[in-house]
Amino acid sequence: MPLNDAFAGYRWSYFSSLTDEALRSRAQIFIDCTAWQALTEYATTVRGGKGCIILPHIGLGFNHMRWLGKAENVMNLEHNMILLVKEHTNIPVPQVHAIELDPGCGVSAQFMLVDCLKGNAGINLSMKVPSTHKNYVLSRIAEVQVQLSSVQLPKIGTILYRNEDGSFEQGSIPGIGGPFETAADFFKAWAANVEFGLSKDRLKEAAGSLADELSSSADSFRSSIGSLAESLSVRNEGPFPLCHGDFGHNNMIFDDDYKLLGVIDWEAGFAGPWEISAEFPLTLSIVPPDMDAPWNYDEKGCPKDAGDTQN
Repeated sequence: MPLNDAFAGYRWSYFSSLTDEALRSRAQIFIDCTAWQALTEYATTVRGGKGCIILPHIGLGFNHMRWLGKAENVMNLEHNMILLVKEHTNIPVPQVHAIELDPGCGVSAQFMLVDCLKGNAGINLSMKVPSTHKNYVLSRIAEVQVQLSSVQLPKIGTILYRNEDGSFEQGSIPGIGGPFETAADFFKAWAANVEFGLSKDRLKEAAGSLADELSSSADSFRSSIGSLAESLSVRNEGPFPLCHGDFGHNNMIFDDDYKLLGVIDWEAGFAGPWEISAEFPLTLSIVPPDMDAPWNYDEKGCPKDAGDTQN
């Protein structure tokens, strides 16, 4: 673990704090099925005999869970992204010390052993970046995006493995398909296959009377992307830049002084069209006025919230 004085402790959500019984039960099953002693012994061996322990508190990721069953090779895809980024950029990523992709191994689960960074995800430090650190954080975000765009692959798709000649074999993007030779093919597949996050019942519960309008708008947007697919991209053919897939200060590790220590969670990464390569940071964005609730604005159309005005 790298030394760092600007660190008062981890602030992630622990398993013990879960209140959702279904989610807690699901997490408990995973914990009970994992051979933690075997994992400890494995890590000790990898470290050349240096003793390793399991921390008493278990952090379960964003929303307390990452469901690897969505794609059998998702951990392998993440590992390949980390290796590619580490080799071709100066983006700080945790060092991978070992990876096991067989769920039937002695640990009874897939796992990856990486550096433990003495910091927290930006979202755990604060939902909004403090104004005193905003310029630095935004600059680091921009630098990461620029460096990612400098790593380019011939197709749109994930990274399956490296060929003997040094090139990379690319595969399909979970939920969309591919790999794709052109941006137009990607946008057509996206429009045909992507599913928006909430079911109609959950959307109705969350948005009330606005649910039907939101659902119709989402369907219309997806249809429009499909219709315009051939003309959307300024560079229809490759090479294509790397995309993180879930970028923002939620997946950037900072110390308590907001010094960037690492970028994590690369499992959604792929090479994609230029139009989506520079992702606007998900946790630093604001809703465009035309898409936002009208009561958030005054009679002149200005945001009522001072923070939104600043953004």
